[in-house]
Amino acid sequence: MHRYQLLIRTLLILYWIVLFTATHVPLKKGTIPQGTDVPLHFIAYAGLAFILTWWLSLKWDRLTFKRLLLIVAGVSLFGIVDELLQGIPVLQREPSVKDWTADTLGAILGVVLFLIVSKPLEVLKQRLQQTPDQQQSDSPDEPG
Repeated sequence: MHRYQLLIRTLLILYWIVLFTATHVPLKKGTIPQGTDVPLHFIAYAGLAFILTWWLSLKWDRLTFKRLLLIVAGVSLFGIVDELLQGIPVLQREPSVKDWTADTLGAILGVVLFLIVSKPLEVLKQRLQQTPDQQQSDSPDEPG
């Protein structure tokens, strides 16, 4: 596995762990400002879908529409499981259809954003996968 793939996979795993932890830590009333829970879900799941799409784009030969729908469905399904687990009494959290809707819409945004920036990410990948010798040969010769 190239270090670029390893970097993206590590980022995905860490992001998923932080997201799961953040949505399951018991919160005291007023910890999160009122009205910010749904937008936070939207942003967090957009990030998850973006990183997941990025990683899968390295694994699959190409991202077809069907595969992109599969990513959105998978992230949305994770959102459902996430919300259901919040219903465990000791967590003192409440499942919410609004949160799940935000999760799903965020997943769609994350996939779309990835498609928008996929070309610059490809350039970054190529640069990171070059050996130091290749990088030196790509740079212009210094005047003598």
